[in-house]
Amino acid sequence: MTITNDQAKLLRAALGKRTRPELKRIFAAIRAHNDPALLAAIALPKKKVAKRRGDPLVKDLEQALKPILGPASEKADLLVEHIAKKHKRKLGIVPKGLADAARQLRAKKLSDDDIRAGAKSLVAHLAKLYGDQETVV
Repeated sequence: MTITNDQAKLLRAALGKRTRPELKRIFAAIRAHNDPALLAAIALPKKKVAKRRGDPLVKDLEQALKPILGPASEKADLLVEHIAKKHKRKLGIVPKGLADAARQLRAKKLSDDDIRAGAKSLVAHLAKLYGDQETVV
């Protein structure tokens, strides 16, 4: 079996800068292994997908609203209602969760600081309403 000019050109392009002992080791490895194993060995490592960093406002809201027991959708509804009362305007928002609430409140031209303050005042308001009750067992 002879090597064609195109094959020789390809070999020179791929392996031209190698020393003779390196070439012998490469050819021995090629003879010893099958194609899938060789292709897997020279494949570039897959890039790790960078984790999306969460919105810092959403993390702050989760921390601030942690004392309220319930699903995030209910916390978001309470937050939107409270901010609407506090700012004396109808927002017309029906959030699915805290992240959605933050996104929609930003769209209504509320700053992150206003939203954080609203969450803190909501917790304070609920603590004032329901914090001093004694439970009966």
